[in-house]
Amino acid sequence: MIHPILSRILMLDHVADERFREHQRRSTSAAAIIGTLTVFALLEYHLLVEHRVPWDLIAVIYAMGGAKIALMFWYSFKN
Repeated sequence: MIHPILSRILMLDHVADERFREHQRRSTSAAAIIGTLTVFALLEYHLLVEHRVPWDLIAVIYAMGGAKIALMFWYSFKN
């Protein structure tokens, strides 16, 4: 038998764990968006200032977009 105070502490631990996961998910999503915008800004700089096409940056943008769409489909079918 668990003491009532211990059961409350365990319940708070469960809630804090879910909040931590939600903050981690949000920060990871924000980091991905900022990374994509940074790569896009570098692409625009190379196109407008240096007048050259950086295919490596274009490949990174397409890879990030493809991964995002693939994961959206994966999670929609899993849930």
